[in-house]
Amino acid sequence: MAGKSAGSIVGAPCKSTLDLAKGVRSRREGILFRVVVPILIALWSAGFASPAVAGAERAVEALFACDRTFFEVLSRERAAFRSQEVRTFFYEHQRIDIVKFDPPVEVLGLRLTGYRQALGLNYGLQPSSFSWGFQVDETPAGAALALSKYFPGETPFRGTMNMLEATRGFPGQPGKLFAFVKPTQAGETGAYMECHTGRNDLGDVEPLPEVEDLFFETWDSQSRWLAWIGGWLN
Repeated sequence: MAGKSAGSIVGAPCKSTLDLAKGVRSRREGILFRVVVPILIALWSAGFASPAVAGAERAVEALFACDRTFFEVLSRERAAFRSQEVRTFFYEHQRIDIVKFDPPVEVLGLRLTGYRQALGLNYGLQPSSFSWGFQVDETPAGAALALSKYFPGETPFRGTMNMLEATRGFPGQPGKLFAFVKPTQAGETGAYMECHTGRNDLGDVEPLPEVEDLFFETWDSQSRWLAWIGGWLN
């Protein structure tokens, strides 16, 4: 009888052992939850990005080629960019059209605040220079860093803190470039992320589309009249 009783005591786990086992299992489940759930959320987010974000990404990626494909993609993905109006003004022999995004668009590590298109005017003759692209909150260096995967190599950019030009260039079009440029107009910050070219290297981009056609926006009447008058005087 004594031996049987002793065997029963040895074979049954004590309460402290059971509590310890439960505690270990609970901690393991907690760690698993904290590790696995964020991973699953990240994978879900990556696989189900909103159509607007995906559209904005496609438009930015198309800009790097500096050809007509960009305008075709932007026209298709215009829903990703909400805007109220197209503003037109003249600055240092340029006609500049600007579309401000409301709200700004967060994409590829950048904060896009607007679209900018400029024509260099030449006293009544045809425009001599052309630029088009997005305005971003980041500095030229910050924007270049955010998009570094699209511009591989040891020296993907050259220039200064005011302007960084992509070194890969465009074969057969020496006058065309892609760059991040610090704004020169008072009150503007961030950078222009834009393509720039002279008339001889426009290629299939000529003529540049009207900005209001890209975004289906109506210019305010004052800016529209100023654009017509300014274009006629120049």
